[in-house]
Amino acid sequence: MNTRTIATNEVYWGDADDEVALERYRTLVETIDDGVCYLDPDGTVVAVNEALIEMTGYHRDELVGEHISLVLAAADVDRIEREILRRIETRDDTIISVELPAHTVDGQVVPLELRVNPVTDDGEFLGTISVARVRSESTREQRLRSHIDGTSNAFYAVDDDFRFTYVNDRAEEYFGRTTGELLGERVWDVCPADEVDVIRDAFRTAMRSQEPTRYDRYDDVLDSQIEAHLSPSTTGVSVILHEGIESGVRKRELERFERMVETIDDGVYVTDHDGRFVFVNDAFVALCKYSREELLGAHGSLFFGDRFVDTDEEEWRKLVDGEDDSVEFETEVTGPSGETRTVQNRFVTLEIGAERGRVGVTRDVTERKAYERELERYEMVVETVGDGVYLLDENHEFTMVNSAFASMTGYDRDDLIGLHAESIFGVKYVETANAKQAEMEDTGASITVFEEEIYPATGETVIVESRFTLFEFADGEQGRIGTVRDVTDRVEYERELEQYETIVETVDDGIYVVDEEGRFTMVNDAYAELTGYSRAELLGSHVSLVADDETIERAREVEMEMAAGTAEGLMLEASLQTADGESVPAEATFSMLSDHLHERVGVVRDITDRKARERALEESERRYRILAENFPNGAVGLYDENLTYTVAGGELLEKFGISTDDVVGANRQERYPADLLEEVEPDIRGVFDGESNSFETKYRGRYLLAHTLPVRNADDEVDVGMLVIQDISEREEYRQKLEASNERLEQFAYVASHDLQEPLRMVTSYLQLLETRYGDSLDEDGEEFLAYAVDGAERMHEMIEGLLEYSRVETRGDPFEPVDLHDALESVLADLQIQIDEHDAEITTEDLPRIEGDASQVRQVFQNLLSNAITYSGDDPPVIDVAAEREGEMWKISVRDEGIGIDLDQTDRIFEIFRRLHSYEEYPGTGIGLALCKRIVDRHGGEIWVNSEPGVGTVVSCTLPAVETRRGDQGGR
Repeated sequence: MNTRTIATNEVYWGDADDEVALERYRTLVETIDDGVCYLDPDGTVVAVNEALIEMTGYHRDELVGEHISLVLAAADVDRIEREILRRIETRDDTIISVELPAHTVDGQVVPLELRVNPVTDDGEFLGTISVARVRSESTREQRLRSHIDGTSNAFYAVDDDFRFTYVNDRAEEYFGRTTGELLGERVWDVCPADEVDVIRDAFRTAMRSQEPTRYDRYDDVLDSQIEAHLSPSTTGVSVILHEGIESGVRKRELERFERMVETIDDGVYVTDHDGRFVFVNDAFVALCKYSREELLGAHGSLFFGDRFVDTDEEEWRKLVDGEDDSVEFETEVTGPSGETRTVQNRFVTLEIGAERGRVGVTRDVTERKAYERELERYEMVVETVGDGVYLLDENHEFTMVNSAFASMTGYDRDDLIGLHAESIFGVKYVETANAKQAEMEDTGASITVFEEEIYPATGETVIVESRFTLFEFADGEQGRIGTVRDVTDRVEYERELEQYETIVETVDDGIYVVDEEGRFTMVNDAYAELTGYSRAELLGSHVSLVADDETIERAREVEMEMAAGTAEGLMLEASLQTADGESVPAEATFSMLSDHLHERVGVVRDITDRKARERALEESERRYRILAENFPNGAVGLYDENLTYTVAGGELLEKFGISTDDVVGANRQERYPADLLEEVEPDIRGVFDGESNSFETKYRGRYLLAHTLPVRNADDEVDVGMLVIQDISEREEYRQKLEASNERLEQFAYVASHDLQEPLRMVTSYLQLLETRYGDSLDEDGEEFLAYAVDGAERMHEMIEGLLEYSRVETRGDPFEPVDLHDALESVLADLQIQIDEHDAEITTEDLPRIEGDASQVRQVFQNLLSNAITYSGDDPPVIDVAAEREGEMWKISVRDEGIGIDLDQTDRIFEIFRRLHSYEEYPGTGIGLALCKRIVDRHGGEIWVNSEPGVGTVVSCTLPAVETRRGDQGGR
């Protein structure tokens, strides 16, 4: 127990028995204005007085028996408990004094000064007695001013910005200016320039230390030494100027000063050598709560307790020896009613006759300390919160930021102070902030909340929730205090959620959520449309509205399987009952939305069309099987992406002695030898890229022609490949015989033409000899006959050459390679330039493509077609156009003229060898040019045909293979 408290109580209760003393104690506790509370060692309220009940708003029964954390924050309770434990362990018997907020029954916060006295008995902690007082502000300037106007000394007051707020008449004389001229001016702005630094330092020191300060100066105008006494407060400084005058005046001034001492709020006291009070002013009496009579003659420890400095202590020795100018300290004092206050005391030695006493000034700083602690708590809160906090002045420059704001922006605090807000909030900050402030003024709101972007030093963009309110500085300047919270993740989550909500409402599938009781808690529009019910009709309804008992039971089984982790497939097919009584086949997938809520989310798809497609597919597959099983002289099979056959059949399987059952279900490795598989697999697999391929191969001694075709479903997707195989062994054998026959024919034609060349050369030579030697002796008929003979020999030579060239198309041709038709045509036009000039022919062409072929043979085709077009142009100059058009994997090349044309019934004959439609006299030629063109086109796998109208013109067209398409190239120029 606190022995000091016990001693005091013994004096007060010495003449009473226990019951009377207890009753007096209760009466005292219930009479004082402070709240009193007794707690047991666990912090449970045992007793409270009426003042504490009034402070908190609770009834006595609501407090007694409850833990003190009902009205105090948990952190504050922990702090007090730690301090109690420390003091018990260290046997510190001083009273604990703390400032903290209390929470009332209606949620309000009351600022309290709480004094906590631990109660112990022989070291055993029995609980605490706590005294609470509501903190409030006080002022002293007005009271001081009412008494200072009468003094003959100059007096003036300034605010915390050191601007004049009050000037008495004597001060007007001293500064040589009127009150109107001084008010609002800074004090050192009206002082002599050489004294500005001294005066400014004195005022700033007084405000910073909150301690009385003085300075001396000599005034030339008054011809007197001036003493300036500065008395600071939290709101400004009061100043009294003393002039060096005669003793009578000083006596009067002393009297006035004594009156001032009695007027000011600070307590002033004088003690003698023994430390007993010999003088106290009214303020000190009011501060101590003792009467003047109780104080005068009493020892200073009555008020200051153990902190009173006796003459045998080190502090007094240093003061007397001149090592220290004064003794200053802060301490807690307890008045006669037990109220604890924090005071600031400063004293110096004072000669009292032959003895040395002291004079001291005591100031009640309880509220200031409370403000300081409150400010410290707020600063701690500001530094603890995760939100960034900042303060801007009227120029939008940072004057304060917390560590969270610095961390969020990536700048050091020092770098942020003085930085313009646009550096963090972007170039439009001022415009945006002013607009938000205007909205606040229009709506009367005190805080505005909005989302914006900040731009940290890292260069990244951070989305924040920004709040700010207006703030007025001490000098009246208006700024903004705001907070920012990083909501990048939240915004991203909201965007994702919005996307998911959009997806849920836009997908064609119906989506629903049911609770544990099987009632709908969410449905999308697609589900409502699928069932024919409105969203309002479905929400809250049981699933039996749209599903039968069997479906509901199966869904429950799926839920249990999912809960047990044994569900293999979470898909269920069932029929939904629509609002109009119809049944819709549907497919549903399930998932548990939340384990603790047992909500199930389902996705439902109308499979009416799919069921129809499945039935159609089954019918189609049945037809495929019938076709495959009866496919003549071949085989047909369907295979999947694994190249596993799903359908197979045909007469060819029977020829090979292969059963259909051996093929269906077998993959490529099981069906084909490795070398054959390597050869054909690219063509077989190509169907899944949309390709159709054909290839020939030899299998079990038979020649086979295979076609692979992609089979597309209703969604135009290739999911099946078809392989069609035909046995072409007989055709291949015929082809080989034909090739052998053609080869022999070509050899015969070559030999025949070669053997005919020798006698033809002899005939031609002798005819020329006859013409040379006997030409002059021949009559007109003889010359004509000789000319016929020579001409016939030349024609025979041309025909033999043409026949020889015709026979070599297949055997003497060059390998195919990409051929630029434009270059080929240019070469032919150069060769035909004489014929073109003779007939004044006009030949036009478009951009021509590249084809795969024999370049020399392609030029031969162009030369024959263009030469014919010029030859058969009629009487007018030839007009010829060469064009190209893509047709699948081939290019169609057309040569158009405006010549004499061909009868429709003659168009097939012109491609036969030596077949002529005109006599040699009308149009010279061998009759082999177009036949040669056809043979060359046939070699290239193309076709050649003619469209003509007599008297209008002719178009000869042929197809030639395009160069293989690569990287988007279509084979054109």
